[in-house]
This record gives sequence, C-alpha cells and structure tokens, in this order.
Amino acid sequence: MHGLTPRDVRRLAFDVAEVAGINHRFCKTSKMAGKDWLQGYFSRYPDLSIRAPQGTNLSRAVAFNRPKVQQFFDVYRQLLLEVPCTPSRIWNMDETGITNVQHPSKITAMKGQRIVAKVTSGERGATVTVICAISAAGSFLPPMFIYPRKRMIAALLTGAPPQSMGYTSASGWTDSNLFIKWLEHFLGFTNASKNNPDIIILDGHHSHKTLSAITFARDNGLHLLTLPPHCTYRMQPLDRTYFKSLKSGYNVAADSWMVSNPGRRITFFDMAGIFGTAFT
Repeated sequence: MHGLTPRDVRRLAFDVAEVAGINHRFCKTSKMAGKDWLQGYFSRYPDLSIRAPQGTNLSRAVAFNRPKVQQFFDVYRQLLLEVPCTPSRIWNMDETGITNVQHPSKITAMKGQRIVAKVTSGERGATVTVICAISAAGSFLPPMFIYPRKRMIAALLTGAPPQSMGYTSASGWTDSNLFIKWLEHFLGFTNASKNNPDIIILDGHHSHKTLSAITFARDNGLHLLTLPPHCTYRMQPLDRTYFKSLKSGYNVAADSWMVSNPGRRITFFDMAGIFGTAFT
C-alpha cells in the first residue's frame, strides 16, 4: 500500500537513464522524465495505468494479516464441524447507510460547456441505516430500517420491500436493543432453533457482543461468528459483493425520483420506497 506516484516513476526513469548512461533529454533541474515520456511509457505497457487509490486506515493495513485471517477460518471450520449447516442456513448480516441526497448520474451535454449541473435533494443529506442479511444460498431477509428520529410511524416504510421492519434511534445507527429486535426479525423468517441452528457471520460491533444478544442467540440456536477487527473491508461478504451494487441502484432510483418529482426534496418518507426499487 505504498505505490509509486507518477512523479516517482518519472524520477525513477531519470535515475535509471543516468546510471545506465543512456542519452536522454530529461530535465536535469527537476531530475525527472517529462510527462510526454510517461504517456509513451504507458502506451508501451498497456497493463499499467494511473489509478486513484482507496484510502486505507493504518489500523486496517496492519490488522489484515495472515495469522488473524487464519484464526478466523480456523474457528469457522471448527464451527462447521460442530454445526453442519447447509448454505441456506449460513447468513451474512451487515449494515449500510443510505442518504436523501443522491450523487447525480452522468447526463448528455454539449462539448465545451464549462458548467453542467443537475438538481440534487440538498447539499448535506441525512442518513438512514439499513440492515441486510443474505444466505450463502442467495436467499435474503426483508431489510430493517433505522431512522434518526424519536418516533416511528408506518408512513416511513411506504414503498419498502414487503415485511420490512422500521425502528428509530437518536443517532440513526444500530444499538444493542435494536440488534435484539433484528435477531427476533431473523428468527421470524428462518425458524432457527437448537435442533435446526443457523450461523450468522457479522462484524465485531459492540452491539453484536452484549450478554443479552449472546444469551438470545444461544437460546434460539443461533451461532454468531464475528470477523476480525479492521478486516471487514476485505472479508465482509456484503461489503465485497452486494452493497456497491445496491447503493448504485439506490442512487439511480433517487435520481429518477428527482426527475419525476420536480421541485420536491427527498425526505425520510420517500427513502424506503426509493430503496425498495433498488432492493427488488
């Protein structure tokens, strides 16, 4: 995670040319090859390109290592030996946030036009948490919405996927009580029991590891397996394969909603319906 920048490559080219005694026209003041040389270099090696890197927290970079990952899979393997589950009974649960301010999609415009604009719902949006769960066999649970408000009303779930659940919290994020509510929601669809257990793979958020959550899981045949700290960006199945497509679909649906409702803003009462379009 310490890649060479374009300037680093240009400096390296200058150094190689100097050491190898190659005749060149590189700038000896800056001690770098020119930008035109860099373009030619990439044209000769089409498998290379300049990429915008994703910022990775140092804690993540240090924590994601072979021993920690191996420890997780050792526990997972042992759990599968003790609790032989079919793919339909192995679940991944994760949370994501959706906002009422969409990112404008690309539009057709005249070449040379300096400013190309498109209406959004606002400048800074409010976030609603959505909890999703999908099994290794591809089945899914209706999502659970958590709104940053004090009181839940049925109208907030207008247009949501059938049998979705809605709750509120001061921050709009999940907490230990809401996680218990989600576990009850999970049981209502999977009918898990001690004789018919399920495995749920999830992150190590503190709300997932309370005594009440562990007790509830044990009493109902649920085995909770947490991913290693700071490793979910590499190991969380929903993060790796699902949420990007889901959010992209949500953004398209929100963009379409703004076009169909000129002069209106996306509110909490519209978000579940927009999400439902993307989810289904």
